[in-house]
Amino acid sequence: MAGEGSMMHAIKSLTYNKSLRNKHNRTSWKDYKSSDLIPGNDPIKSTPELLESIRTRIQAEKKKERSTKYDWHFSLLLLLLL
Repeated sequence: MAGEGSMMHAIKSLTYNKSLRNKHNRTSWKDYKSSDLIPGNDPIKSTPELLESIRTRIQAEKKKERSTKYDWHFSLLLLLLL
């Protein structure tokens, strides 16, 4: 009959997971909780100069990408016409 090996693997996997779960300290979840997660609180303070520099950098990247794409299309068109 088919499926016996996969079922045995599932049982072993569940047993192993249960043994790992017992080693977990359930009171340690408070260590991961941060006070910065308050709704409406933005921990990253960005200045208008920083936002402008990011904006110009992204625009330059997109312009370069666009020109490369147009160069490819133009060269392909020339190749097809010849």
